[in-house]
This record gives sequence, C-alpha cells and structure tokens, in this order.
Amino acid sequence: MEINGHKLTTCGVTADGETVNIDLLDVAGRSVSVRLPLEQVGALAMTLPQLLTRALRGRTGSETAGFVFSLGGWRVEGAADGSTLIVTLKTEDGFEVSFGMPVEACKSLAWH
Repeated sequence: MEINGHKLTTCGVTADGETVNIDLLDVAGRSVSVRLPLEQVGALAMTLPQLLTRALRGRTGSETAGFVFSLGGWRVEGAADGSTLIVTLKTEDGFEVSFGMPVEACKSLAWH
C-alpha cells in the first residue's frame, strides 16, 4: 500500500514504550496511522538526516547542499562506563539527538 502524506498530525508512544504511532492526513484528507516497533523507529531516525540531505540536493541541484538544524541547546554528561561522554544536541523546537563519544574525542573538539 502506498500512502501519499500531506500533513503530519500527531505522534505518540504506547504505554509500554514498544510502539510509536505516527498519524497524518493523506492528500485526500483522510486520517492515516503508521505504527512501528521501537527498533524500526530507531532505524528510521538514523536514515532521515541522509534522506533530508539527498532531497535538498535533488531540489536545489547542488551536491554541496545540506539540511542544517539550528542549535538551540546542548549538554554533556558522563556515561556509566567512565570513558564515554553523552553529548546531546537540541533544536529550539524540541528535536534532540544524543551521541556517545569517547572522552578523548570530546577533548579534541574543544581544541577546534
């Protein structure tokens, strides 16, 4: 089945955290829900930034174009293993992503 989405309406998570619901309107104005298991949402999240860049490059015709998010805030915290820091970057509208970075990599970032 092919769904031609028009507008994202709501998103949610089941109480047990196992499933993510993505609700949207199709081009005919009908409500459509997509339900994905947590693992598949993680795979989708990892794919979306590359898809955004490819779409922007196709739209602009420029191979150097890239989709850039404005940084609204960041935080660094220690992980339980003691050798990794968790670096979280957040946009002003709430998009947030965290990376586990070795302490040495964080130190090298500080020098740039």
